Amino acid sequence: MWQKKEIKKMNHYTLLAELFTYPEQDNLVGTIPLVKQIVNEKYELYNDKIARFSTFVNTHSIDEQREYYIRTFDVQALCYLDIGYILFGEDYKRGAFLVNLRNEHINAGNECGCELADHLPNMLKLLPKIKDRAFAEELAYSIMIPALKEILKNFKDESNVYKTTLELLLCIMESDFKNLNYKQFKVLNNDKTNFLESINCSGCNSNKKR
Repeated sequence: MWQKKEIKKMNHYTLLAELFTYPEQDNLVGTIPLVKQIVNEKYELYNDKIARFSTFVNTHSIDEQREYYIRTFDVQALCYLDIGYILFGEDYKRGAFLVNLRNEHINAGNECGCELADHLPNMLKLLPKIKDRAFAEELAYSIMIPALKEILKNFKDESNVYKTTLELLLCIMESDFKNLNYKQFKVLNNDKTNFLESINCSGCNSNKKR
């Protein structure tokens, strides 16, 4: 019963998003115990992955965490967290994707801060706020899971703690969003789904309401 309810609300994705945001003073100190509790209760096979991230945070100062984050995601980035860039690169479709995804954030009342609409933490925080649960499931299954797989495929540094944490996120999402009747996005600008059309990224269905 708990699992069914939580999948519907998707509230745990708000907490998981914090693991991938720029480290601020104490923001992870309160978040990690809650994530560890969720993982232990419902995704216990992956306890070792959150444990590794917890150890990293507890053994590094906030300045060290920030430097590590910047080195991983910003300066000479080992990987990128902008989902649209992962899927489309510099193709024009990313621009359309961003415009329509930004509208989804606005409709859901989800603040993106200084990051783009397709930034992974912003998309994770969006999931529980989307009123149309079927659309939220499609966004997670058709777009976010393939993007995470692509991120991990190109993340070569096995020792980087964020790779383990991204693996944790992928495992949780694949557990939550399985056996769904949607097609998944095929990376390298070879979209085999109708997802982009459904969110007006191809210029269609401009009057569609949710």
